[in-house]
Amino acid sequence: MKILLIITSSVGCYKALDLIREFQKKSINFEIIATKNTFEFISPLLLETISHKKVYSELFDLDMEKNIGHIQLARDNTHIVVYPATANIISKFAQGLCSDLALTCMIAANKPIYIAPAMNKEMWANSLIQNNVKLLKEHGHHFIGPEDGSLACGEYGSGRLVNPGEILNQLK
Repeated sequence: MKILLIITSSVGCYKALDLIREFQKKSINFEIIATKNTFEFISPLLLETISHKKVYSELFDLDMEKNIGHIQLARDNTHIVVYPATANIISKFAQGLCSDLALTCMIAANKPIYIAPAMNKEMWANSLIQNNVKLLKEHGHHFIGPEDGSLACGEYGSGRLVNPGEILNQLK
């Protein structure tokens, strides 16, 4: 198993560090893409220190793209996991946008993507987001969560990021 882990800028992105440790415990090979806004919550240094891997975030990285790196990242794996997945990335992916490295790899992928949403309960319940989720499911992508629980905003409801162990249980 080889996983491309895409980390987006939800407050729950700190849980991605625990998911990385789960990969390491189970000797799962992985690569990491983090969106630029993820670094508002956790630093590239922290991600690289914990993972012992380079963290990719730039679409136009000369060293990577001279070998068409976004295609290699998208296809040189058995699974792609977006953990956490914001309303923003879900919506952009559903519309086929390729505005950053994460989205470009998701669009270039030739396999189903596992998406773990994390957002406020009203955002999750919004019909626009639910239509995008439905569309992505129709295209063969898998959603893991969200769960009901206490949210970072202080509210309670559906939108809580699933725990890292649930991701590994769901991968097929």
